[in-house]
Parts: sequence; structure tokens; C-alpha cells
Amino acid sequence: MDYEPMWAADRVVAPTLDSAITIHETANKFSIKDTENEVVRLMMFPLSLTGEEKTWLDELNEGTIETRDELRTAFISRFFPLALFDRLLEEIQAFSQYENESLTDAWLRMKEMLRNCHGHNLSKGDIIKIFYHGLNEITQEVLNVAAGGIFGYKTPNQAYQLLEDKVLLKLD
Repeated sequence: MDYEPMWAADRVVAPTLDSAITIHETANKFSIKDTENEVVRLMMFPLSLTGEEKTWLDELNEGTIETRDELRTAFISRFFPLALFDRLLEEIQAFSQYENESLTDAWLRMKEMLRNCHGHNLSKGDIIKIFYHGLNEITQEVLNVAAGGIFGYKTPNQAYQLLEDKVLLKLD
């Protein structure tokens, strides 16, 4: 899908519990003799936490959480309730370039919004469409010129890379 032109495919966005906590594939490379992989993953999770999240986990009664699914559900309900997720996703979908905001600043702001809404399940194509349609006409034309034609005819990967390149040039 990321290699097709953006106008070629649409899909529905839906949040999933699996996307809210991800354990890096590194966890699959570790093993402890006579210990199941599920237990190793549970042991590694606290290493990824800091601040309030770490305190929350440390203060749980021992034996309260025994499986990865229980941990994921408890963590999400405490730190990422559905109402917050919905609000963050709505903000992303309603993205609009601020007055006098540069293309670089707008793209960096969009990326920050995406980071804050982990598990948004938006494809690169969805992200690029939302971003492009939220830009003012002048900035859209700048992207069309930079794309050597109509920006929307680029594949999501090409469009994303074009934005990243323009931002890197601006930041350098």
C-alpha cells in the first residue's frame, strides 16, 4: 500500500489494543532457561518505563498482573484511555497549518501529534493526505513544485521522503 499512489487506496482507521504497547523484537531474541517467552516479555516491560508509569507499575500489588494481555489492558486503561485516544486522533484528522507556519514547522508538528497518539494505525498515505489537505494553498503549491508535479500522485513513501528531505534541508 505504501508503494501505490496515495489516491489509489483508502482504508478505515480503527484503534487496537495491540498497537498501544509494543515490545521490540529484541525481546524475542532473549531467552532464559526454562522460562517462557511471555515471562521474558513481562520482565522486559518495566525497563521501558520512567516517571509516573514506572511508579504505577512499582506500586501494583504483586500477582495482580500475570499475563502480557492483562498488563496491556491495565496500562492502556490507566495511561491511554479511549477518550484521550479519540481526542488525539481527531486532532490529527483535523490538522490545519497555522497562519505564518512554515512547511517545516507544520510537518514537525504533525509528527509530534502522531507520536503523542501511539497506535493511531494511520498509514503513511493517510498521514500524507491529512497533512497535505491541512496545508494552505501556497504551501500545497510549494509541495507540488518540489514534487515536480502533483504531490498527491507520489507514492506515500515518495511523498513522506520528500517532506523529510525538505525538513532536513531547512534544519541544516
